[in-house]
Amino acid sequence: VDDPTVISDVIALTAELRQMQNISKTFSYWDLKAPQLKSTDGKAAYIFIYATKSDFDLLSKVAGIVTKTYGNKYRTLTLYATGSGVAGHAINGQISKDLAKSEAIAIPLTFLLLLFIFGGLVASATPLVVGVSAILGSFFVIFLISLLTDVSIFAINLITGLGLGLGIDYSLLMVNRFREELHRGLSVNDAVIKTVATAGRTVFFSGLTIMVTLGSMLIFPLYFLKSFGYAGITVVAMAVIGALIPLPAMLALLGNRIDKYAVRKSAITPKEHGGWANTAHFVMRRPVAVLILTLIGLGIFAAPIKNIAFGQVDSQVLPKNHPAAESARVVGERFPGRESVPVEFVIEDGTKFLGSAELKLYQAEIGSTEGILYLTDAVTSGKILRFTAIHSMAPRSLPAEALIDKLREIPAPVGTLIGGAAADYTDTQQGIADALPWALLWIAISVFLLLFIFTGSLLLPLKAVLLNMLSLGATLGVITWIFIDGHLANLFGGFTVTGTLDTGSVILIAVTTFGLSMDYEVFLISRIKEEYEAGKSNADAVAIGLQRSARIITAAAFVL
Repeated sequence: VDDPTVISDVIALTAELRQMQNISKTFSYWDLKAPQLKSTDGKAAYIFIYATKSDFDLLSKVAGIVTKTYGNKYRTLTLYATGSGVAGHAINGQISKDLAKSEAIAIPLTFLLLLFIFGGLVASATPLVVGVSAILGSFFVIFLISLLTDVSIFAINLITGLGLGLGIDYSLLMVNRFREELHRGLSVNDAVIKTVATAGRTVFFSGLTIMVTLGSMLIFPLYFLKSFGYAGITVVAMAVIGALIPLPAMLALLGNRIDKYAVRKSAITPKEHGGWANTAHFVMRRPVAVLILTLIGLGIFAAPIKNIAFGQVDSQVLPKNHPAAESARVVGERFPGRESVPVEFVIEDGTKFLGSAELKLYQAEIGSTEGILYLTDAVTSGKILRFTAIHSMAPRSLPAEALIDKLREIPAPVGTLIGGAAADYTDTQQGIADALPWALLWIAISVFLLLFIFTGSLLLPLKAVLLNMLSLGATLGVITWIFIDGHLANLFGGFTVTGTLDTGSVILIAVTTFGLSMDYEVFLISRIKEEYEAGKSNADAVAIGLQRSARIITAAAFVL
């Protein structure tokens, strides 16, 4: 780093950087000759680039311009771009690219599956009525919400995915019931009325159940999760409206032509007896044995959940060969400290503590805390006093969270605030942890009450909530087994095993999974209850209800 050619190239590079838009200043090892800004092997050193504002979007924009302009080479220098702006720009870019690829694969497959499931060209177009109306309506509502508060761009992906998914769910239920009533000999108008009265009621309560479940994300303090709450409630409401207003009108217009251009006639004619009814009778003959075996199976899937640990996204989630991931590894391996992400200490009205024994004792205790390498000198701005502590660990990690907790336990001068990347991480994790019990309580009570109103039973809602919690436990167990324990990593793209799951993503998965589970629960219970109230025996009601609804549930889940 002290080679004259290197120094000359660094001076030229920093001069160019200072001229770039939205960059206020740079400073480096070569400006300060500070040994802590140099790598342990003496062959690398830091250049810090400051944006004109400490705004994450601007930092990301600056990172994108710098990395695009220079890449990894400048004259004789090899460059590694790192920091929060670089990681944010790289992750958002990778997600956008991957989403475009995944949707290019998923959308054509979805239409082929719809053709197979609905059995005809005309019927398979009905989810578009519900899905497109839900998506477009939700975009407008989210636009209005964005005028009042921040909304994450990834809310758009939840809207498109859930809008199309629920369009398929509700269209399957409504079209299937409409066909069933036509085959019973009802007129088109009567078939539409019966469909809305039965399947429509199910759609309405199903939508309410998913809405209150997704609404739990509004309880969390993160705008990322709140955004999914706004998007989820909106798109479900729009899907319900689409299924209950334009879809019945479309069915009335199509009438018997709903079965036109059939490609699979067995999908068109509803059956009271078949594989699902036989499965139901098999289970009902051996209820205890099936229940025990099922619980054992769910327990096996859920067992890895004991290793679950939560973290947040950083550059490790990128492909291993991504420049931002490689740069982060270089910093971690070749530099003893994390100078670019220090713990920051700010004391309001702190100038009165300058040189005091209280401040010296406080700084000494910070310096002796495990993980802290050294402290910078205190500086003042008006009455505010500020200094930083350089640590050795990744800021978005469990050790960093433990470090912040230890630092906050140290007796501090009045008005002391602790910030920085590690503190942001800690407060985010603890904010989620504090809100989680309230979110779970909201889901349990609201879903129980809705199912009670829907079924009139106390036992069925309790059974539904408990079984779906078991199912969710199995889901999280499998995710833990793959992404924390590292099994099947090569099958899923050879990801880096970080030892944690992203907290926000896990909450989104859990809430969405639970909501959809209850959605399908409502589909099934409503049909069984209807058959029972029509005079069928308990066993026949269960068997026919499963036969009528299981194909819809399975097909909808498979497409999703």
